[in-house]
Amino acid sequence: MKSITLRMNEFNFIAVGAKTYFLNQRAKQTQLLPTACPHRGGPLHMGDTSCDGQALICPWHENHYKTCNLEKRALPSVRVGDLISTVIRDAERAEPLHKISRHG
Repeated sequence: MKSITLRMNEFNFIAVGAKTYFLNQRAKQTQLLPTACPHRGGPLHMGDTSCDGQALICPWHENHYKTCNLEKRALPSVRVGDLISTVIRDAERAEPLHKISRHG
């Protein structure tokens, strides 16, 4: 296993192999969630948060996905200050992606 650490003010996406993950912050939690919607691969990182803050809404079909369920596919991570660290398999290639805004 290898560890990757990102500065949250510089990076909010990471590509691991063929998959991408985005930094999702809610309440006091920060996760690296998959960008692809489980239904049809829509861009979850461009979706809205539900009114109660407990789900993400896919912009393609307006499906609601509870964050607690999306966390099951998230990268394991630990946040300390503005740094977030995750671990990946040795054989996987990871590339931090610079700050991408939600709407382009």
